[in-house]
Amino acid sequence: MTTDRSRTTAVLGIVVALVVSVSAVAGGPALADNGKSHGNGNGHGRGHAAEPDRLGEYSIGHTTVQVTDPSRNLDGSTPATSAGRFLHMDVWYPTQVPTDDHVRYTWNNPLYNENPGGTVWPGLPDLAPLPAAGALSSNPVLESAPLADGEFPLLIGSHGNLVTSSKNMPDTMEALASHGFVVMSVEHTGNNDAWYQADWLGRRLGLDIGPNPGIAAHGTILQRTNDVSFVIDSALDGTVDAASGLDFSERIDADEIGVLGFSLGGQTSLATVTGIGSQGRPADDRVSAALMNGGSNWGLLLDDDDYANTDAALMFLGNDTGIAYDAFNRFTGAESKYLVDIADFNHHVGGYQSTWCPDFEQSMELVNPTVFPAIFGGAAGNFDPSDVANYIFDATFYFTYTGARQSGVYDYCDSSVFDEISDEQLTAVLFGNPAIVDVVDELRPAMPLKPEASVAEISRLTTEYAVAFFSKTLENDNSYSRYLNPSRANQRRNSLVEFTKDCLKVKANPIDLREGDKITFAPVGDDGYDLSVTSGAAFYDQGAEPLGITPDNVAELAFDGWSFPVPGMADPIDLLIVNENGMVSTRTAADIDGIDDNGSPWYIKGRMLLHAQFTIGALMKNLDASGDGQIFGYLDEAEQRVVVTYRDVPAAGTTAPNNLQIAIDEDGTIELIIGELADTGAIVSPSILGTIGIAGGHTPISELSRTDPIDFSRLRDRRTQFVPFDETAAIFEQYEEGTARSCRRR
Repeated sequence: MTTDRSRTTAVLGIVVALVVSVSAVAGGPALADNGKSHGNGNGHGRGHAAEPDRLGEYSIGHTTVQVTDPSRNLDGSTPATSAGRFLHMDVWYPTQVPTDDHVRYTWNNPLYNENPGGTVWPGLPDLAPLPAAGALSSNPVLESAPLADGEFPLLIGSHGNLVTSSKNMPDTMEALASHGFVVMSVEHTGNNDAWYQADWLGRRLGLDIGPNPGIAAHGTILQRTNDVSFVIDSALDGTVDAASGLDFSERIDADEIGVLGFSLGGQTSLATVTGIGSQGRPADDRVSAALMNGGSNWGLLLDDDDYANTDAALMFLGNDTGIAYDAFNRFTGAESKYLVDIADFNHHVGGYQSTWCPDFEQSMELVNPTVFPAIFGGAAGNFDPSDVANYIFDATFYFTYTGARQSGVYDYCDSSVFDEISDEQLTAVLFGNPAIVDVVDELRPAMPLKPEASVAEISRLTTEYAVAFFSKTLENDNSYSRYLNPSRANQRRNSLVEFTKDCLKVKANPIDLREGDKITFAPVGDDGYDLSVTSGAAFYDQGAEPLGITPDNVAELAFDGWSFPVPGMADPIDLLIVNENGMVSTRTAADIDGIDDNGSPWYIKGRMLLHAQFTIGALMKNLDASGDGQIFGYLDEAEQRVVVTYRDVPAAGTTAPNNLQIAIDEDGTIELIIGELADTGAIVSPSILGTIGIAGGHTPISELSRTDPIDFSRLRDRRTQFVPFDETAAIFEQYEEGTARSCRRR
């Protein structure tokens, strides 16, 4: 961890319309200062409510700490027969020392990742430090600053799957420290980026690595929750003080403890306060507030008894898993609970926040095209530790950027991320596939493609709700209550958010379209569509050859001389991207592979309306074409009509088939023909039954809540209805089981 003296290069302005421009130097836009004098020495300093999406009254200190749990082995197993379980932590805290410094957050923990002397990973050579410099903190942060006077709540942070403690919502961690919280983000040994890197190298290079401290064999979430409880112990008993040289135990209020986490860290935070009944793990009753960002119960480890067990205050934020949405009313014992459902929430961007784009750029810059393909192809050769740059891309962004048109970089980053990247490097990044060069050239002029649902806005929302939630629930500061209600003022302020407090009530809307129903969108000049629904339609010829779409993947369709117009759009569309999951898009596959996978209706609505591409949904849901189901697509030259057919494709985790067809004429007429439909939802979000219709993809977020769905079945065999349409509009219907209306308290 190093410190750079530099000024922030961007200021968060009117964030709902902000186009993010992120460089490897700046690390992204900083939160605005509240204008308060830093460090007044008045303890919590809660004489007035600081705006929760702005920096608080304190400057921000940071340090890294290593602690060891002697009761467990490195992999979490017991009884301990070794030196114990090593845990690295990043700690943010309030300080009264003004600063303009910026801390650089790296992926590389030198005590763990570099394998000094081969001691941590026997069989793996010593590794040079990863050459990626890492992103700067978005706000001024002073390394090893003295802790401010006063008494502060303690928050324990838990990172996502295979990430690091410094990359877990760093912008929000910084802001919480400025508002008077001590935030200790624990790195879960054996489920972090360091473990992934070494495990990946061992498998790729055929090295005999051991002992492997992966924790899956001993319960990943169980060990993570044990880590959280151990860090609380260490913070209160002086262990962290001894390791850091700072007197945290004297400044922490032991009665005000919260947890927060991103993705798998969200489930860790939830399991900490519910306990894990199936594994005999009780709730940690010292924790009275838990915030879950982008995940809550992955794998459905927790059951109804666990849900009802907690009396802590709960906040579920960035609901892109849908699990919290379906289970929200089951938390009958919670002191209070909130669901901050964010439309079009990008899972990984929401976790990395302003580090996303700088890290992505640096990882691309470090690729060595001469050896990179061989390393990734599994050829061990003579591995030189100095060539560690050749695997950094996979080790950090393997889960996000696996195709020429994938998400993250195009949607949320400024085009400058490609400035220093040669065509040769780009080709190497995509494992030798030169298609990426043309895609970058095509999309670069419009980057970022999602200026409204931006990195800055998602980070601001996360910070606002985290600060308001913990200030209200841990400090009983009721001045923050106004940020924690579904008022019209909050809807205008936070247009991406649908906010629920205590009880979620959603009306069921079962699929009522019938086999043979055909929804026709006939363009009327540049003004909109004549919309009609007729019964008794038969499928067109599906064509002879399936597209060969593999699970969670796409196929591109383009035909010489064929294109079609869309009302309100300047240019005709000549490229179709057919997705396994029941829809056709027209720009990129970015995140659309999971558009109706595990989200709430609000989240799915944002995915469709804000995705910067014209979208046609036959039945957008988590479909699975890996079995007998197939997807066809071809150009009927006689009719100049492209036909895409989903034949016997079931929903994931089911076997009941879905049969659907999309037909697009060169005059712009779009037909959705319904065959046999299976009334099943995604395997972990049964409330979502599917989304059908079209969307321009450029709806302003201020109009998101006012863009209402339609009821197609009411139009069946009735008069044609004209519907205005342009790139900001959508004509769609969402089908869902709804939620239980019972919101009883225990």
